[in-house]
Amino acid sequence: MKKTLLLLAAGFALAGNLFAHDITLSWPTGDASVTGYKIIYGPSTATATNVWRVGLTNVATITNLISSPTLTYRFTVIATNALAESVPTVEYLSVISPHAVRQPRFVGRTPNGFTVTWNASDEADAATYKVTYGTLSPRTTNVVVIPVPNTVAVITNNVVANADHYFIFTVYNTPGVESLPLTELRDKLLPVGPPDLKATVLVQ
Repeated sequence: MKKTLLLLAAGFALAGNLFAHDITLSWPTGDASVTGYKIIYGPSTATATNVWRVGLTNVATITNLISSPTLTYRFTVIATNALAESVPTVEYLSVISPHAVRQPRFVGRTPNGFTVTWNASDEADAATYKVTYGTLSPRTTNVVVIPVPNTVAVITNNVVANADHYFIFTVYNTPGVESLPLTELRDKLLPVGPPDLKATVLVQ
């Protein structure tokens, strides 16, 4: 159990997905004598009293949590076997965020700007999308806020021809909690092309 304890303390973390009203946690496995794990969690302002035995797995999703900027949860994991339990891992503290923005992508590029779109949020309380963008070098920061249910943004302010740009997409829910960014898009603005061609007809 000592080996498992050390691994748990060092590696308890998010699995990479953080969802509104639920959170997915992961932790490393180790000692072959471990027969299961249990998660203990609750609001950070009170003693954690929720206990969930998840069996012999190192990934678990806790559901039915509250997404609020004023409510932080604490989570810890204990390894168990037939004879004993490990001490709890170092607590992980987190606000429960909305789902990340899904499949952001470019749908248009011109010398004047970018057109981006993304899949609509599946959150019932999604309120606004935020696109943070700018040039990579030098690093600049600009923000466009798009109200739900719109899923398209035409970005023309503070873009630079022939410069590499980045775009980060997040969503805010009604309580005001921001999602984690899932994908950062990068692209270069198209250069200005030649003027329109004109044909001159010569009559002989």
